[in-house]
Amino acid sequence: MAFYDLCVFTSVQELEKTVEFAKKLGWDGIGLITSLGDFKGLRVRKSGGLDISLGVEIEVKKAYDLRKAVRRIRRKAELVVVKGGNLDVNREALETPEVDILTGFCLPGSCGLNHIMAKLAAKNRVSIGFEFGDILHSHEKGRARILSMLLHAAKLVRKFRAPFILTSGALSPWDLRAPSELKAFGRILGFKDPEIRKALGSGILEENRKRLSGKWVMPGVEVE
Repeated sequence: MAFYDLCVFTSVQELEKTVEFAKKLGWDGIGLITSLGDFKGLRVRKSGGLDISLGVEIEVKKAYDLRKAVRRIRRKAELVVVKGGNLDVNREALETPEVDILTGFCLPGSCGLNHIMAKLAAKNRVSIGFEFGDILHSHEKGRARILSMLLHAAKLVRKFRAPFILTSGALSPWDLRAPSELKAFGRILGFKDPEIRKALGSGILEENRKRLSGKWVMPGVEVE
């Protein structure tokens, strides 16, 4: 089975180093996520057998700005990632089918999700992104609080069968982790191995590439 880390945040300057390190760690593919301003500077698809997807992270302060920003980039990027900021932004992202992944959903004192939002994620097929970087960059009591919030979010995801991914959420090449480490992260969150394999797969990417090919009409229907 091929393993993909779909949320690797990078800049044009660190692109080459990020790709090289991901290959050494054993990934089959990665999603290189950058800011809207840097997106035009990325021009990579495959490198030494590593399948590379280019995506954009959208960050807004007001929920009503989100849909417009997403729709502006949806037909250009293979992955559209929304960084959560507050409950309104989190919910708006999960209500927007054009969004692929919601990351950074945890808030001070709250996991940033509730049962209604988990149902919306399931309905609209917006994946909840569990980032190992949240644990990596926290310390002591802060780390315990973040893990507790992620465990609660994982419980909601399992209960309402919302889609999710496991990712390093790497902010630099040195934040990348091997597939085996993210598998262990998934087990800590309470997910079973079949769920973990799917969460580290390329399903989102394959569907989006079909849609961007110009042949896709609707699920199950394509132009010859």
